[in-house]
Amino acid sequence: MNDDETQDEMKQSLAGFSFANNKLFYISSLALFGLWLVFCWQGLTTVVEIWYGNEIFNHGFFIVPGAFYLIYLKRFELLSKPIQTSPLALIVIIPALLLYVIGVAGDIQLFLHAATFTLLPALIWLVIGTQAAKTILFPLIFMLFSIPVGEQLIPYLQEIAADGSVALLRLTGVPLFRSGLYIEIPQGSFLVAEACSGVSFFIASFVIGSLYAYLNLASVKRRAAFVIISLIFPILANIVRVYGIILIAYWTDMEHAAGADHLIYGWFFFAFVIVCLLGIGELMRQQVEAQIVAQKDGVPRNVNIATVAVSVIAIVVSFVWQRAILDQDTLLSPPSSTSLSSMNNESCPRISWEPIIVKPDTLDEAYVQGFDCNVKAYTAWFSEKDNELVSDLHRLFDPERFSLEGTEQIEVKNLTFTVYHIVSTQGERLSLVRWYRIDGKNYVSTIKAKIHQLKNKLGNQHKGGRMWVLGIDDADLDNINSVLEKAVGQ
Repeated sequence: MNDDETQDEMKQSLAGFSFANNKLFYISSLALFGLWLVFCWQGLTTVVEIWYGNEIFNHGFFIVPGAFYLIYLKRFELLSKPIQTSPLALIVIIPALLLYVIGVAGDIQLFLHAATFTLLPALIWLVIGTQAAKTILFPLIFMLFSIPVGEQLIPYLQEIAADGSVALLRLTGVPLFRSGLYIEIPQGSFLVAEACSGVSFFIASFVIGSLYAYLNLASVKRRAAFVIISLIFPILANIVRVYGIILIAYWTDMEHAAGADHLIYGWFFFAFVIVCLLGIGELMRQQVEAQIVAQKDGVPRNVNIATVAVSVIAIVVSFVWQRAILDQDTLLSPPSSTSLSSMNNESCPRISWEPIIVKPDTLDEAYVQGFDCNVKAYTAWFSEKDNELVSDLHRLFDPERFSLEGTEQIEVKNLTFTVYHIVSTQGERLSLVRWYRIDGKNYVSTIKAKIHQLKNKLGNQHKGGRMWVLGIDDADLDNINSVLEKAVGQ
């Protein structure tokens, strides 16, 4: 059978998949995806805000449409497979629904988004069945790239970029001094900031590399190799980029590669790197031949009403549970005590640092008595009605003014605290400690604090919580244990 005859057979199969002959299939599919849209509305609206507001995740707008286009390209092969409702998909759907409800209860957007874009391909799997889903396995998995995750890699990518660029600068004889993420050369100082981490390019390269491997490479080994290259290549390229910017500034006495120039150079460089990455792909490219088996006597397309009904009931029950959680009353006012009653509120100009705490109900600051204005305390109360106690949006320090030098663990009152050592552009060194107080109990782990709040909210016993952040000047660093003993008792 030649290609034209095969295509004709597939077109006939596609034409035979009409609404009149498959009413139940279409109605059940529309019902499920309509429920998905209603159930995941909060997850969809919040993820669109992130896609639009954060340039790291702008690609999210194109992932699901791109996945459906990839499915469209596979339409003939897909419709040559038996399409039959698969109860096996419930092993993904049920946990995803539970994850979404937990995300609503704990206001954990990562859970909301992960559940939203896990449910969508799982529902497609449910509707078309396992055998047909295998045909479009990559497009279904590709939808997971819609989840805005990856910002957690920024500190590690910053550190890698700083380490690599410093090694190259020393190799080429450039005199420098490094303090945390600050790199000083005789002509000036550079900060390997979050924008210099290359996380946007890293994520974009991963997406492009995965898509290219799927479309152009047939061998599993070659696909895996190219995806690994697409992960390593942008990291190495970013090291060269940071190195090049500092080197140009060194050669030109800061006339070039300073200010906005380094951003412009960076984008041109990354465009060149993408071209190089695709060039590597072309060297590895294989001719992918479509393998389509035409079936003249029809393909079974059956809908298991019981499976669809179970899915609908599970979504509806989860939706009702979700609404019940959202309608809970919360404590809107903080406790009467400010928790700083035994601390000194006088003006002490010696510490200019302050944390970034987003939308607290109340925020107080003071200097701990007995430490000569070397210990500054911030305490923020969160009712959790329109804000979040444990959130990645909170920052211990402003990354534009301070850089992380390192961390260490210390134990005080049976609690293991993480101490963050930071340094400013002016050489000011501080040590920071953060913990949470919920229902009279102290938590140093963000995960444990979040779980405690989640249990409260699921049990309709939500009471809010307090965040503590201490900034300790190096002059009193030896007294950090006594500082924490005093503060933890508040």
